[in-house]
Amino acid sequence: MNVKIAQRLAELRRARGYSQESLARELGLSRQAVSKWERAESSPDTENLIALARLYGVSLDELLRVDEEIEDDVAFERAERSSEVRAEEELGAQRARAEQATQAATAAAEASKAAAEAAQAATRASERVAQAAEGTGRGHAKGAWRSFPYGILMIPLWFVLTIMGAAPFSFLVFFTIPLYRWIANIMDAAEQRERLHGEDEGRR
Repeated sequence: MNVKIAQRLAELRRARGYSQESLARELGLSRQAVSKWERAESSPDTENLIALARLYGVSLDELLRVDEEIEDDVAFERAERSSEVRAEEELGAQRARAEQATQAATAAAEASKAAAEAAQAATRASERVAQAAEGTGRGHAKGAWRSFPYGILMIPLWFVLTIMGAAPFSFLVFFTIPLYRWIANIMDAAEQRERLHGEDEGRR
């Protein structure tokens, strides 16, 4: 049923001094039926409309007439409900954004912790590789490969990858440090052998 007509029926009932219960008794209906009319959830049939018109002492046209004041009230109620719905939706969106920000911060913290642990593990592995290299080639100076600050460069690279959104995987760059150290030892050893071989050839 039209909301305006529902409002009109409620206004007439109150104007005639009826409660929903007393009006329901007059019409031989339940209070819930009257309540549904006034909430525009259902419509009275023709027989009940005629009974209401007789009870209120008005014609059917007058019973169903909606004046401007009631229209304004209905429009105001609709606007108020619409504002409440928008406010609830905005609040829900804000809560969702706050939850996403919290989850992102938690993920970043976990990624940073994992990166720190990976860096420590890589450092320990690098130290073991360096100690092993010193044991096999003690007394030799570091070559170009071992002198290159690969491990230091991984720190800003990790930071850039984290900022770009690869935080869950950026810590993997630290695992490349031991691999680089191993390759660097091999390359420097090869260059040193070539240099020594060249020196031997020169003496001959």
